Amino acid sequence: MGKNEPTLFEKLETESEKEASEELSASGEGWRYSRLVRVGVIVATVLLTTLFFPISRSTEDQFRIGAEWQQESIIAEATFPIYKPKDQYSREMQEAKDRALPVFLPVPEAEQTLQKLRTFSTTLSNAFQERNAAAVQRMTGFSAENVTRLALLTESRRNEITRHLAETLLRFQEQAYKQGFINLSRSFVRKGDIAVQLSVNEEQIRPLESIVDSASYKARFDELLQRNFDEWERSLASEMLPMLLQANLQYSPAITDEMRSLAAESVPKTLGLVRKGETIVAKGDVINAQTLAKLQSSSYTRFLYAGRNQGLRAFFTNLLHLALIYSLILVYLYIIRKRLFFDNAQLAGLSAMLFLVGFFSWLVGIFETQLPLQYFILIPAISMLVGIIYDSRTASITTIAFALLAAAIRGRDYEIALAMALAGTFAGYTVRDLRSRTQLFQSMGFIALGYTLPALMFAVRYSTPLGAFGLQILFACMSAVLCPILTFGALFLVERMFNITSDLRLVEYDNINHPLLTELNEKAPGTYQHTLMVARLAESAALAIEANSILVKVGALFHDIGKMRKAEYFVENQINVGNKHDKIAPLKSASVIKQHVAEGLVLAKAYKLPSRIVDFIPMHHGTMLIRYFYVKALDEAKEKEREAKDKNIEKSIEKSIEKSIEKSIEKNVVDEAQFRYLGPRPNSKETGILMLADAVEAASHTIDTNNRDELDDVIDKIFAERILDKQLDECDLSMQELVLIKESFVKNLLGAGHQRVKYKAIPKEEEEIAQP
Repeated sequence: MGKNEPTLFEKLETESEKEASEELSASGEGWRYSRLVRVGVIVATVLLTTLFFPISRSTEDQFRIGAEWQQESIIAEATFPIYKPKDQYSREMQEAKDRALPVFLPVPEAEQTLQKLRTFSTTLSNAFQERNAAAVQRMTGFSAENVTRLALLTESRRNEITRHLAETLLRFQEQAYKQGFINLSRSFVRKGDIAVQLSVNEEQIRPLESIVDSASYKARFDELLQRNFDEWERSLASEMLPMLLQANLQYSPAITDEMRSLAAESVPKTLGLVRKGETIVAKGDVINAQTLAKLQSSSYTRFLYAGRNQGLRAFFTNLLHLALIYSLILVYLYIIRKRLFFDNAQLAGLSAMLFLVGFFSWLVGIFETQLPLQYFILIPAISMLVGIIYDSRTASITTIAFALLAAAIRGRDYEIALAMALAGTFAGYTVRDLRSRTQLFQSMGFIALGYTLPALMFAVRYSTPLGAFGLQILFACMSAVLCPILTFGALFLVERMFNITSDLRLVEYDNINHPLLTELNEKAPGTYQHTLMVARLAESAALAIEANSILVKVGALFHDIGKMRKAEYFVENQINVGNKHDKIAPLKSASVIKQHVAEGLVLAKAYKLPSRIVDFIPMHHGTMLIRYFYVKALDEAKEKEREAKDKNIEKSIEKSIEKSIEKSIEKNVVDEAQFRYLGPRPNSKETGILMLADAVEAASHTIDTNNRDELDDVIDKIFAERILDKQLDECDLSMQELVLIKESFVKNLLGAGHQRVKYKAIPKEEEEIAQP
């Protein structure tokens, strides 16, 4: 880059943006500042996020019960049905499904069981006559012992026992089948009745109390045995139980589901009609449940009749709606945070966060539930992430845009907009000076407060039931706990994946034992001491105006690392050595002085310092004039001019020489631009503070710092010089903040140069007495 060419940062802010993009393309990072990529990011964000907007909503269905209708009265233009609210219709459908009875079908095998009991005695007698014990066991289930015992009885006695057994069990089984013996447990049937489908057109309803299941059958069977049989007969009957546990009614899940569906479909969708010319709502009316249903039905009816054209119109209006919300962020970035706007990676990051808010707002709305899921849109978590990665002001602006977007997608939900804006703003400011992950708990408390205050206000305003209010507070607190945890988890990933430096990472560089600082102390001890003093001044000033103190302190520690390469050329390191600048030309001296910025950038890259720290290396001088050597160069030029005038030469020749000298000066023999740093100028409060602290600390070695008036004059002169030179135009420092910065500098310098009491020597005679 040539000496008089604009710096890369200046190119990005001017019409030379194309040149800068070409330079970055050569380094493989041209996409980050490409105008085409920037437009693509903006267009993609608008189009994709618009998809989360509802198509069918209009003004009428965006109010809640208890709100006052502030618009003009609405008169029905045509007759339309009043549709039930979605939650009511869903609830009634579910209730209808629940009222549908479980359906059972007759089991053909049950008749076979009865037939076996009817022919039991005869069949058993024939088997014994044939002396087929295996057939007896297979038919009855009797044990071998009981079959042998029956075989030893006389035929008449055996027939008497088996006939009594079969007749008693047959009556018992017929009674069970008459009542209904089901193949499920009665606990499965939650209703009081069951439906028995005897045929396609015939159905019976039976009360659950009379129904028999396997458990109740066994209980009754035990009672039957005790009443009607002796011990051996009970043994025989018990061995027949598996055969008898044949239900005559079998549950049909397919038919039951069909009946439930028919019951749900039979629920009417409407509550009534609104006639043409009827007033739907008048201005000033308080919206009740019926009015809200009419408003929503009016909107829905218009949407159905409008069809495709309504959908397209809604999409384009939603597109414009989102563009207006998005413009809050874009305009702020373009005016206040140009570097973020022109850096496509940073812009894409903020745009992705806007998309996430849209996604979460849509996601919590698709669930048909009375739970306050809107508190899980998690805007505070995203606001904290913006505050940590970017800054608190950017977090505030984006939080407002996020809250408006959530409200728009949810149907002009002012309650959630206020809650999210308040909680998100609180969350963003709790991380503005992030030093420790323990601040997590502080963020939780402020997010909960931001949620609770609007919830309490609206609960009082709309007389929200205590249970519903308590549920809101519960979900708000759950979100307040979840948001900081998600933020710090996401921060860990973002820092590692995208090499983004948060204040937490900056704390790691607040260490005088860092290898670069250790080397600086060894090679340039004067610069090292200057660095420590500048860091103290800058940190104190940042605290005074509530800027990022850790950022400016760390930036100050590394701002002069480039001086270690040629330490002997800087006055603070010229200890017991002559000034090397006395032997070289002023322009060469200025070049050496400027070189420490470039050397610092090289070292910063080699040690992989974060970009937030690297910014302080070129910006602490901005494009300031290296005044000492510039004035020295002017003096030398004037001296040459004076020598030329003193020569005894003819007037014509003298005039010629004068014109030549004037022309040479006009041709930038002493070119001011060659004596200026390359910049860029400070673009944040922190880099502006460092520029001032660096100059003030250097000047403090030329005056008596115990003299308040002299100190004030020097600092005022330094401030005025940089203001007039427009060095502070881009760093957003107000005059009031400059006053506070000056007071901080004065206080610290007076403290550093304080006088101590000089101790008197002990008189000689007293000293001799004191000795043993």
